[in-house]
Amino acid sequence: MADDESSSTSDESLDVKSAKFDPMKALYSTKIRLSRSNAPIYDNVSKFEAVLSGLSGRTKAKDPSSKVEQGECSRQRFLPHQEPVRGRRFGRRENWDTEGRNILAKMQKAFGPLGMLHGCMESRTRVKVYTRNARGIRGHVEAYVAAFDKHWNLALEDCFEVWTRKVKRKAPALGAPSATSAEDDTAPKVVVKKIEGKRETLERHVPQMLLRGEQVAIIVKIN
Repeated sequence: MADDESSSTSDESLDVKSAKFDPMKALYSTKIRLSRSNAPIYDNVSKFEAVLSGLSGRTKAKDPSSKVEQGECSRQRFLPHQEPVRGRRFGRRENWDTEGRNILAKMQKAFGPLGMLHGCMESRTRVKVYTRNARGIRGHVEAYVAAFDKHWNLALEDCFEVWTRKVKRKAPALGAPSATSAEDDTAPKVVVKKIEGKRETLERHVPQMLLRGEQVAIIVKIN
């Protein structure tokens, strides 16, 4: 009778579903036979207990509307008119002239007022460029156009500039006059043409000039 009780107790200690299961005894027992060789391996006892009780097998019900078909990416959906537009890739630098990425090629394709400016540049016709300052018209420059861009930045040659400014009534400094440097000798000489009240008109000749487009008010073709 005692043997039957000990054998039943031994069987319960080797039964994984029994409350009296002894894992240490089961590891060294020769009576344990694996039900299958490809049994799953768990990280810890808690994971095994969760699987055994059926808690880990429960999954949340998925919304059928949120299913994504196989091969379809889960990116944000756009309407046809909201799809991105494929850009145009330009070629190498040597192909910039043919694609209009060079300033010289853009000058040849200019239309409207810029086309007139390109015609003056090709025919070597002098133009009069009226310049401005923060308060109004500053003066004008008569010159040949060497180059330009769509921002009206101008490269000019053989420039004759006339402008007005306030008369500078500054007292001369005391002492001997300072010696003029070589830069002063080569700089364009400014000539005062006339003085009217507090304003004076000056002019000078400059071989080359780069005029920013923001300073350009009007360009007139000189016949």
